[in-house]
Amino acid sequence: MTAIATRTTVRILDLRALTPGTIVEARRRDEVHYRGRVEDTAPGLGVVWIRDDLAGHRAILHLDEYSIWRVAG
Repeated sequence: MTAIATRTTVRILDLRALTPGTIVEARRRDEVHYRGRVEDTAPGLGVVWIRDDLAGHRAILHLDEYSIWRVAG
């Protein structure tokens, strides 16, 4: 299932800007594939782990596969 992109978002280019608890979306071609709260980041590897709100599981997101967007709220 693909969710509709949230309008009040800011694209994250540097994973060091994320902290645990930050709500983010992971998108491909402007479609949201994951939305949830950040649990951990590894900026040197270009990955972030979130707890996905849509599926309820933990997901690892790679910056080379997804664009990451901070969700206001």
